[in-house]
Amino acid sequence: MSEGRVRTAVRVRPLTTPEKEKGGQKVVKVSGEDKISVGEQNFSVRSFGPDASTSQIYKSLLETSLTQAVTKGHNLGIVCVGDSKSGKSTTLGGQQHGPGLVSLAAETIFKLIGDKSHFVGVTYTNVHREKLVDLINPEERELKIKTHPTVGMFVEGLSELSVKSAEELVRIFEQSNKLRKILELEMSIASTESHTLFSVMCEHRATPESSLTTSTIQFINIAGLNHRKIDAVSNSLKCFEALPTELQGSSTPGFGGSKLTQMCRKVMDKTSDLVVLGHVSPMGHSTDALEHLQKWGGVALSIKPNTLDTDELIWELRDRVAAARKVILNQKSGDIPKEHIAELESGISALKAAKKLHWEERERTSSMVEVQRRQTLADQGILEWVLEKTTTKSSNSVQLLQREKEELVTEYKGQRGSVEKMKGELQASINNHTTLAEQPNQSEQVLQESLSKIHKLRDKLKAGNEKLKDLKGSIRDVQDKLKTEKAVGGGEEREIAGSFTLTLTLRQDEMGQLKKDNETFLEEEKERLMGDAEQEIAEIRLSATQGTTLTMEQVMAVQERHAQQSAQLAHVALHVQCLQAENEKLRENIGALTTAHKTETETQKSRNLLVFRQYKDYHEDMRRETNTRYEQLVASCVQDAIFLSSKNAELAEENTELKKKLKHYTM
Repeated sequence: MSEGRVRTAVRVRPLTTPEKEKGGQKVVKVSGEDKISVGEQNFSVRSFGPDASTSQIYKSLLETSLTQAVTKGHNLGIVCVGDSKSGKSTTLGGQQHGPGLVSLAAETIFKLIGDKSHFVGVTYTNVHREKLVDLINPEERELKIKTHPTVGMFVEGLSELSVKSAEELVRIFEQSNKLRKILELEMSIASTESHTLFSVMCEHRATPESSLTTSTIQFINIAGLNHRKIDAVSNSLKCFEALPTELQGSSTPGFGGSKLTQMCRKVMDKTSDLVVLGHVSPMGHSTDALEHLQKWGGVALSIKPNTLDTDELIWELRDRVAAARKVILNQKSGDIPKEHIAELESGISALKAAKKLHWEERERTSSMVEVQRRQTLADQGILEWVLEKTTTKSSNSVQLLQREKEELVTEYKGQRGSVEKMKGELQASINNHTTLAEQPNQSEQVLQESLSKIHKLRDKLKAGNEKLKDLKGSIRDVQDKLKTEKAVGGGEEREIAGSFTLTLTLRQDEMGQLKKDNETFLEEEKERLMGDAEQEIAEIRLSATQGTTLTMEQVMAVQERHAQQSAQLAHVALHVQCLQAENEKLRENIGALTTAHKTETETQKSRNLLVFRQYKDYHEDMRRETNTRYEQLVASCVQDAIFLSSKNAELAEENTELKKKLKHYTM
């Protein structure tokens, strides 16, 4: 057992393009590693600024905890909290610029397990309006949270899939996120109004004789804290926000207050390691996440390893059942005591529950779940889209390229900072040289030393710019390779059968992502061009300080080049305006077509409903007519039966009379 506290940290995402276009200002400032301010409010918490990558956060905050959880066998919870649109899903799932926490954790887990005998299973649950939805197999069924005295809390009916590699784990996570998007569209709910829990169950043993090491890693994405007043999430958020206060007190925490807290209990019962990562917008819309983190920071932990060994438990329960049976069989006479029967039934129930936890049974169940999952997705017409096939080789290549790109971007940012610093030093040296040159009776040696320093700085800056240019080219090459790998691995994205709205949403997401990539590229090119211009201006100023004069031809050449560049710039600006106008027109056309399609669809639905109602009325009329005819036929048959029965009785009486007369005559 190890003592500790809940570790907390906050991540500030960068400004989005729409926020920049609207003139959004950064009011959140990160000062060092442990200080963050929102306006005039200051908070002391581990902080990661907009430039921090998810990989940096993982290495400094989670990698050690995850390693200890997997090797020592205790549970670990990673909770992402914050307002909607604060970057929680990006932190967990990643984006084009780099992998998310789930992907990084998957690599660590399978690296630690290595060649050991192991089982790794995953479940994924969505919680909305106190309803649990299975995001792995969305088959229509009710999921119930239950507690068993032997195995503890579990969700009856929740699908678990066995995974054999980090790539497979990440693929299931991404596929389930696609499925979540479809379900949200069908149920007309916002992703920011629901909670998700992605659980990884890891079990391994070094040798057949060694003890079993088990751990549960749970990634929890809490709905936006700004949705407290929405009925769908108000109760669950209220119960969740009350947990840190209850955990610090002497009373037992109210995990049963909502299904969210019940699902979190395994990693929030003070015997598991816990990391709470807050997310805030750089515009500082709210400080809810930071205030919530302050509460978690005071929760003490007593981390304990899991002691449940399935094999040992099964043998113990078998002995218990055998002993109970022996007691019952040894009863000589009379009724068997109820407590003996109850003991046998309890042992059998526990044994069945324990067998379900065994690797072999879970592997078999996982195979059945995979078949059912494919069938369910096929019935909904989304099988090919959700289970978009990618080869392991392609998936590995994508991950390696993403890591390479992230390293290059980090190096590029560092180099750009160095170049900016050198530009400042060069400008300061030029200004100093100009001041020295204007002073009367200034020694030639001092001027030469100053000029020599400027030349060295200029050469150094030129080399730095060349390196910056090379890094930029390398990043572009990696981006092109990434696009190629994704195109080869994923293939063309398919239409979603029977879901025009979803298909349109996906296409809009693609266009939005393309727009973001283009805007990022233009912003970086603008910075590069501004840097080149500043360097050229600095060289011109340096030439002026050296007393260099331009000839009339040189002045005219500079003026001509300036005029040409001004004309080109004006042309480019007009071209951009035309493209923007075309883009807006296309958006209007798409909107009009979408509205027309929805109207036509609604009209067709109304027609289909009318036809259905007419058919239903006709069917009802036919049913009533058939029932009436049947009732009339039954009534007629009954009357005929009564008539025939009475006639039969009369004939029977006549037959009896005739027999009597015949008997009389024969005598």
